[in-house]
Amino acid sequence: MKRILAILLFSVLFVISLSANNDPSTSRMVSGKIVDKQTGETLAGVKVQIKGTNTFCYSDMDGAFSLSAPTSSEVIIDMVGYESTTVKARELSLGSDIVLNPR
Repeated sequence: MKRILAILLFSVLFVISLSANNDPSTSRMVSGKIVDKQTGETLAGVKVQIKGTNTFCYSDMDGAFSLSAPTSSEVIIDMVGYESTTVKARELSLGSDIVLNPR
């Protein structure tokens, strides 16, 4: 009986510890607008990816993007014809403008 209680207690603690790793404070919503440095026009179709993952999105017709990223991650902004840039997720806030330099 003690053994069953010990296994049950261990299982409950294990599940609680796993759910603690999904703390929303460790990730944040990053969003903004991608802009051409020379013209000031917004850029559609820019790939915004969390470095080292398969998580990404593309900017829409207004240059806007939005995705959830771990606070400690880096975000890569890349488009053909422009210099790629990397920004730390914690430095981005909702509505950040990111300026890309043409090559």
